[in-house]
Amino acid sequence: MVCQVLKLLLFMNECVNKQKIQSVPKTNWQERSRSPRDEANIADFWSSPKDLQSWQDEVTKHRINFQAQLVLPNGQRSPGDAPLAVAFYFSGLGHEARDILKMDWGSFASCPFILIVPQRPSGRWWFIDDDAAWGWVEGEFCQELVEAFAAWMNMMIDHPRVDKRRLGLFGFSAGAYAVLEMFASGLVPISRLAVGGLHGHGQPNVKHIPQKRSAGVVEKFEKFLQRVEGHAGAEHIEVVHGKTDKQCPWLDAKKIVDALTKKQLQLGCPKVKLRLLDAHEQDTFSKRNKTHHDYMKAAFMRKEFFKGFFADKVPHGEANMASPKRPLPSASMPSASTLEVAKFTVSTSMDGWEEQGFQIFRKSGFVIIEDVLDHVQCSEVLEDCRQMAKEIVAPQGAGNRGKGRYSFGVASSTGSILHREAIAKHLLNEGGRLLQPLLSQIFFDESDRLSSFSCYSGGGDFVLPGVEEYQHLHADMQVKKDLDKQMPPPFLAINFVVQDLTELNGPMRIVPGKRERDWRNQKKEPDRWRCSRLCPVPAGSALVRDVRILHGGTPNLSEETRFLPSVEYVSAWFRATHRPDMFPPRRCIPQDVFVTLHSDVQQICEELVAEPGDDTEDMSPDDDWHSKVWRGVTFWCT
Repeated sequence: MVCQVLKLLLFMNECVNKQKIQSVPKTNWQERSRSPRDEANIADFWSSPKDLQSWQDEVTKHRINFQAQLVLPNGQRSPGDAPLAVAFYFSGLGHEARDILKMDWGSFASCPFILIVPQRPSGRWWFIDDDAAWGWVEGEFCQELVEAFAAWMNMMIDHPRVDKRRLGLFGFSAGAYAVLEMFASGLVPISRLAVGGLHGHGQPNVKHIPQKRSAGVVEKFEKFLQRVEGHAGAEHIEVVHGKTDKQCPWLDAKKIVDALTKKQLQLGCPKVKLRLLDAHEQDTFSKRNKTHHDYMKAAFMRKEFFKGFFADKVPHGEANMASPKRPLPSASMPSASTLEVAKFTVSTSMDGWEEQGFQIFRKSGFVIIEDVLDHVQCSEVLEDCRQMAKEIVAPQGAGNRGKGRYSFGVASSTGSILHREAIAKHLLNEGGRLLQPLLSQIFFDESDRLSSFSCYSGGGDFVLPGVEEYQHLHADMQVKKDLDKQMPPPFLAINFVVQDLTELNGPMRIVPGKRERDWRNQKKEPDRWRCSRLCPVPAGSALVRDVRILHGGTPNLSEETRFLPSVEYVSAWFRATHRPDMFPPRRCIPQDVFVTLHSDVQQICEELVAEPGDDTEDMSPDDDWHSKVWRGVTFWCT
């Protein structure tokens, strides 16, 4: 036994001597991470994949153990002479480096690459000084260990065969946390990043945390988010998470994704690519997967993953740039918004949000309600919007509401989008039902002391990237003077924000409390009105507005299409007018969609249910669709 121990110690000592840097200790990690040896004599560290190698930082004395191997796509026998991409993988608590290297990466590789897998430091949750069950909330962050890993990684990528343009970092669960800390540090020139089943240091709340362990949990998470928000940007970031993950809940992970995305957009870098997995898409779909946290292979062992991860250029459509690379036309550069958005905003997480929202609406004619949709709902609705846009946009991009501007309803055979599954499920059923307490207050009629309203249709608009023109200021509805009462409004639109609204991506401009009568005698739109833009507004919000309020489109100077789908409601008193150009409303909800709605929602949608044989699926435009007026957007009194 003693001999075996001595042999092991001698072996580890040989590995240390082989790999560690011989430079004099310095305080600058960049200097200490460089090897002074002749590049031609540097060993190919990936040539012995079964060996556990070791490297020690001369400054901090932290030792890093790792394994490495060259991965070749199946059928390829040699890597050739081209520089090699590198991927560092940080594993979860349940995996060792040898477990990762045994996996069949060659079946999914898009190119030869060096896979480097470090071992988690003993007694640590990677960069948290506690690896116990609650270590991720009770332990403290170790900046010194991050710096040691950065020095080691920089030494590895300094190898002459490494392609410095294709350096990737990926990890799952606890490894995803480690990846985020390394990326946020900015100490390694990483250009590609992927995380699955991610969590942070601490938690955004103390839910499910024992009281004796809850001290400092939220504060640690907030500091972790601050570190993440300080990242330097990447060409490609992919996040994979389970919708039903109980170990790392999506709502917690979403805050981390939002922090990554926020900085990417600020830097003009590609938007974070998000994949959300259903339970049946995980590696194990059985009772054994009690926490729904088993999807490492589903996250990374895919050909599509490596094609994006090591692509020389991020594929168009995955970049989704929110700020343009090209210079903006000076004539179109937006001035700062004159609208103080915060004054018109409440959140559903606030106590009494319905009453606060109602008071804002009654005074201004609109209100922004935050936290109506979650990230999953936004993503699914956004995908539906993109699919509809593909069917609507003509090659020349002429638009049906001005150049590059489109209404959804015009090109639909139903005059509505409520037949779309994601729209009906997330906007009408879930978002609309959440907002019903506010709608009940808005539609309350003092004359009969009742609140009564019904759903009318679904629509909204979108504006293509590169549109530099402003849309004319307008109201979506005009009514006869004797019917034009302030409250309750005749018609209401709820625009759901499924992408962050920014200064550049064509946010709506809206003039609080102003209607058509306030605009008629104006020769020119006042500058303060033209700059009254609804931004910034986070995805997941809802804009509840009286359609008589003046509003208009603004330039979309970003490189992605901006979508703003809507659901419309009509008051009972206005429905009773039987206005011939509006009523009865078009039956636009298929029977199979209607039965999935909550009973409260079904009640206000009864007039919209399609009769047997009605066509509610065709989104193909007919020959004269460009000339149609969208029912649900612009109604003029006769």
